[in-house]
Amino acid sequence: MLPEPTPVFEAERLTADLERAGIRPSWWVVNQSLMKTCTNDPLLKKRSVNERIWIERVDRNAGHRLTVIPWQETDEDHF
Repeated sequence: MLPEPTPVFEAERLTADLERAGIRPSWWVVNQSLMKTCTNDPLLKKRSVNERIWIERVDRNAGHRLTVIPWQETDEDHF
């Protein structure tokens, strides 16, 4: 999920649906995070600061079972 409001809210609703079905997610992945980059661009820097609240919320909801993948300019796997 992206560290932004809509994807986080959707993930929370999905978690509730899964739990009603007896399925408990074991880990969450936050991808395309600018917070994990060393950007100097002012706009991207501001976005990276704004991600913190959403990543912290996911971390709490996931019981600290979370990994954060930084934004990458290209797809390293080249599918």
